[in-house]
Amino acid sequence: MREYLVKLVGGLFVVCVMVWLIVTFVDYPEIKNLPLYTFSTVSRIIVTLLISVAWGVSFGILAATNKWASITLTPFIDLLQSIPILGYFPMVVGFLFALGPLGVELSVIVLFFTSMAWSIFFGVLGAVRSIPVNVLEAARSFGLTGWKHVRHVILPAITPAVISAANLAWCDGWFFVIAAEYIQYKGMVVTPPLGGLGSLLARAAYEWRDLNIAMILLVYITFIVVYFNALTWHRLMEKVNAGTFKPVFSVGLSGVGKIGITRARRLLHFGRFHWPRAFSIAFQRLRKYTRIEKIIAVALAFSAVFFVLYTMLGRLPSLEAVRGGFSEPPAQELVQLPVLIALTMARLTVAYGISLLAALVLGVLAAEHKRIAAVLYPLYDVGQGVPILALFPVLFLGLNQLVGAPRLALEITCIVMLVLDMVWYMFLNVVSAVKNIPMEVREVGRLFGFKGLKRITHIVIPFILPSIATGSILSWGTGWNTIIYAEYMPSTDPETPPLSVPGLGSLLDKAGYEYGNTVLLVFLLGVMAMVVLSMEAFVWRRLLRKFEKYHVEV
Repeated sequence: MREYLVKLVGGLFVVCVMVWLIVTFVDYPEIKNLPLYTFSTVSRIIVTLLISVAWGVSFGILAATNKWASITLTPFIDLLQSIPILGYFPMVVGFLFALGPLGVELSVIVLFFTSMAWSIFFGVLGAVRSIPVNVLEAARSFGLTGWKHVRHVILPAITPAVISAANLAWCDGWFFVIAAEYIQYKGMVVTPPLGGLGSLLARAAYEWRDLNIAMILLVYITFIVVYFNALTWHRLMEKVNAGTFKPVFSVGLSGVGKIGITRARRLLHFGRFHWPRAFSIAFQRLRKYTRIEKIIAVALAFSAVFFVLYTMLGRLPSLEAVRGGFSEPPAQELVQLPVLIALTMARLTVAYGISLLAALVLGVLAAEHKRIAAVLYPLYDVGQGVPILALFPVLFLGLNQLVGAPRLALEITCIVMLVLDMVWYMFLNVVSAVKNIPMEVREVGRLFGFKGLKRITHIVIPFILPSIATGSILSWGTGWNTIIYAEYMPSTDPETPPLSVPGLGSLLDKAGYEYGNTVLLVFLLGVMAMVVLSMEAFVWRRLLRKFEKYHVEV
């Protein structure tokens, strides 16, 4: 308790000192609102997190215990989370702006919610379905039904999964903070009425073009994220690990990874994670649904799209409206659509290759050498605490000053952003997998004289292949959100057009934010969903099946 109070008071003192220094020595008038903006952003994320937890727990339990809810809810939500959030956010913005003055604030909450809720829903769903049969039978024999069954059986079982998924959701909220609080729609910039840290950082980069202020604000935001992690999530995970909640469900590293490698390392040391059965969003996304479930999911998705279009247009889109959408800007770029898809996929592939190589080298070194781990683990904690999308304007300004060519700077920024976003998922997966190589396997390697590179290629790589596949799925999923944002640089100067690099993400941004072409936006969103789902069906699912032969029971 004493250590916790020291962290609480010390962290608040550092935050207050940082606020005072920034407000005192920065000349921009809007900086004076930094305390209000800090409170606004933190409050939005906390409130949305509470809503997401309540929604995820309620509907997760319902989907896991009710057949009809499972048939309708699970595949529909699975379909939604397979589509990059920033892909359909422009359509949501147009829908909410049509509702009136509260639409701006609601759009921020909705983006935060859609980035948080899915992981909690699937975490609860997996936890409830993993409750041992003997526990359920014992509960029935004691007459535990209804609310008593939920309170005494389900809630204790899902607590570790909820905490793990809630921590992941918390970091996902910070990931989208700048995209949610600084919205460019139909040529105008819209920010929440009470402002926010994301909008302030965006103004410093996009409007003031002040790299120094942007860097200061980025460091400030990163400290707040790391401070909250140390104050809340680390403590909650310690209680879970100590057995306070008596969990009956094994929590996977897909959630723990966001908490901090220092805690994760202790867990990995005891080999408590079994990757083939671990909770992971990636495996939930690759579930096989029945034909009826798929039909219901697609029907619900189309119903949601038509509802949004009806609200925005005041009527269902007619054939003339659809034709008009395909004749208005930026529809003229559709002739290049295959090339644009290929360019976006090329950027993702290049970034993925760099991330995979870095994660393999650093992950194996960190797992097997304590001195290297002592350096890499703190870097991981800080790296995971940086809201990646908030880094975008800062990186672009710095690279633009360095290379002097805006388009080249944006291209490099896009790749760097993708690498910084993708590498952490694979790094943690590699570290955990190497830590969990059974001692028997290591001994066999020593008996056969496997050392150095031969040991890596014959022992380490084959064993960690399933974890590499899992990390790859998670990395590509988050990479799609990043590339949608990173291919397009907004402009607040009417005389300066927005800067973009050719790609599917930038075309979607133009249709949604720059021109407000809802028809084309829906079409491009469908194309992107097809690309994402095709990658899962024809690449990742096959890899997972192929890598099953490398599974070793521990």
